[in-house]
Amino acid sequence: MYGPGADYSQKAYAYVTRANGDGRQLLVFRERADPDAGVQVPKGGIEPDETPDRAVRRELREEAGLDHDRPVYHLASDRYRRADGKRVARHFFHFPVSETRDEWAHEVDGDGEDSGLVYELFWQPLPLSDRLAAGMDTYVPLVQG
Repeated sequence: MYGPGADYSQKAYAYVTRANGDGRQLLVFRERADPDAGVQVPKGGIEPDETPDRAVRRELREEAGLDHDRPVYHLASDRYRRADGKRVARHFFHFPVSETRDEWAHEVDGDGEDSGLVYELFWQPLPLSDRLAAGMDTYVPLVQG
C-alpha cells in the first residue's frame, strides 16, 4: 500500500462481481444528472482515520446501497495521474456478491461531494466491452474469473 504523500489524494475502488449463467459480471453505474461522466465503479476518498478496506466498504454502502459483511480482497494499489493532473493513490478491492437485482437507482448518502446524486447501477458482463471512466478498469482482468 502507498502512504498518502503530500501531493496524492487517497481513493478506494470497489470491483463488485456476481456470477450468472453467462459468466461473471461487474457492478457499474452512471450518474443520472451527468451521463457524460462515464461508466464508473463505486469508489471514493479515504478519510484520515480510515483504512482503505473500511473506506471501500463505506463507499459501497453510500454509493450503491450495499452492505458487505464478508471479507474483501485487496487486488492492487497504485499511483495514478488523472486527466486534470491530480494525483491519486488508488486502492482496489474485490467484492464477490450474490445480488439478485439487475439494475437499480440509489441516491448517494454520506457527507461527500456526491451526496444527493442519483446513481443508476447495473451489471456489465466480463470481460468489459468498453472502458470505464478515468482508468477505473485497470485491474478488472484480475476479477474476470
